[in-house]
Amino acid sequence: MRRNAAWPNFDVEKVEAVVLEVAAELHPEILTGDQLAKKIASDPRDSRELDTATQAIHNLRELGLFTERDDELVEPTPAALRAVALLLG
Repeated sequence: MRRNAAWPNFDVEKVEAVVLEVAAELHPEILTGDQLAKKIASDPRDSRELDTATQAIHNLRELGLFTERDDELVEPTPAALRAVALLLG
């Protein structure tokens, strides 16, 4: 089956939700952006899927849902952790 732009793995907003949920579930374990992208990808060898995950991580950083860090680690903020807990409760 050929994937297209509508495929959920390439929909940045849907991938943002998965990235945030997985990062919150893993907490207090903290991964790098690359590790997290590979963890959520259905095919970690698919560069387009990894690029979408990387963009999702970038967007969530800009929105303040991941802690600002000087390294490559992706750590959800306390507010993000609480929001995920409330939504998935």
